[in-house]
Amino acid sequence: MWAAGWDGHKALDYNRNVLCRGQSPTGHLPIKGLIQRLYAEANRIVFFTIRSYKDSAPFNNPQLNATILDCLKEEQTRNRCQIFTYCLMPDHLHYLISPIEDSISTLTFTDQFKGKTTNLSWKFGWHGKLWQPRSYDHIVRAEESLVAIAQYILDNPERKQLVSQAGDWLWSGQFNPLPVA
Repeated sequence: MWAAGWDGHKALDYNRNVLCRGQSPTGHLPIKGLIQRLYAEANRIVFFTIRSYKDSAPFNNPQLNATILDCLKEEQTRNRCQIFTYCLMPDHLHYLISPIEDSISTLTFTDQFKGKTTNLSWKFGWHGKLWQPRSYDHIVRAEESLVAIAQYILDNPERKQLVSQAGDWLWSGQFNPLPVA
C-alpha cells in the first residue's frame, strides 16, 4: 500500500497502520512524517556528511580532531546508535550511522553531535559556529552496496590527495563492523 503525501504524490510503501503527529485528515502520513520516521528505524543505515561552517577548514588541529572523533564515539553510546565508518576531513565529516532501537533519530543524533562538538571546539581556540546548519544525508537502500559506500568514505583522503594511501589518514576508520553477510 502506498501512503500519499498531502500533495497526493506517492511517498513510500507503507504497510503499518500507525498514527503520528502531523497525520493528514485522510489518515495518510505526510511525506515529511514518513521520511523523518525512516531516520528513527532500528538498523536503518544513513550516510551523513556534515560540513564546517562557511567552508572553513578547522580540522587541521590534531587535538581538535581527536576530540571530535572521541565525541562521535561517546555520543553513539549515549544516543543508542552505531557509527560504522567515519572520516574527518579538513572541512567536513562523513559517517555511516544507524539507530540500535526504534524511535532513536539519526537526525537528532547529528544535531546534538554538532552542538556538542561546537562547544568543545572553543577550548581549542575556535570561535563561533563549527558546522553548517544543514547536512547531506542519504538513507542507504537495501540494493545499495554498504561496503562500497564505506570504502568511498575511507578513500576520501586519498581522492583529495591528502595521503598517498587511504589507510595512512589518521582521522578515519570504523567504530563498529558493517552489518553485511
